[in-house]
Amino acid sequence: MTAVYLAAFAVGGIAVLVTLLLTDLDFGATHDGLPFLSLTSLSAGLLGAGTGGLVAGWAGAGRVGAGVIAAISAVALIAALQGVLLPYLRHQESNSAQGRSSYIGRLGTVTLEVPQDGWGEIAFVDADGNRVRARAVSAEPSALPKSTPVYISDVDADFVHVVVVPEH
Repeated sequence: MTAVYLAAFAVGGIAVLVTLLLTDLDFGATHDGLPFLSLTSLSAGLLGAGTGGLVAGWAGAGRVGAGVIAAISAVALIAALQGVLLPYLRHQESNSAQGRSSYIGRLGTVTLEVPQDGWGEIAFVDADGNRVRARAVSAEPSALPKSTPVYISDVDADFVHVVVVPEH
C-alpha cells in the first residue's frame, strides 16, 4: 500500500503545482455547484490522500487506519484549498497592477469549445506578454469550436465575454 500512497502523493503534488502555477487561478471553481470536482480540488485530494496514507502507514496504523486517515487528509486539504488558499490567491490577483479589465480588446483563441448556453476556455496574451487561459462565454448564436479566433469584449468576475473575429 505504501507504493500506492507514494504514487498518489507524487502525482497529486505535481498536479497541484501545475494547476496553481500554470492555469488561471479561478479555474478551480465551477458554477455547476460542484467545486470539489475541479482539477485543482481533485489534485489536492490526491495529494492529501497520499500524504495522509504515507504518514499513517509509516506510523503503523494498518491498512484500514491508513485508509481512513488518507480519506480525512484528502477532505481536509480540499477544504483548506477551496476555503482559504484559492480565495486568497484570487484576491491577490484582483489587486494586481493589471486587472481583468485590461483583457478587454485582446485577441485570443478558443482552447475549449464555448457552447451557446455554457462556458468554455480561451487563451490569449495579456499586456505584460503572459499567456493567459480564462473561462469564456459568448452571446454568439452558435457554439464556438476550438481554434476559433475571438475578441474579448467584456469581463466580469467569472468570465471573459468573447465575440468571433470576422474573417478578412
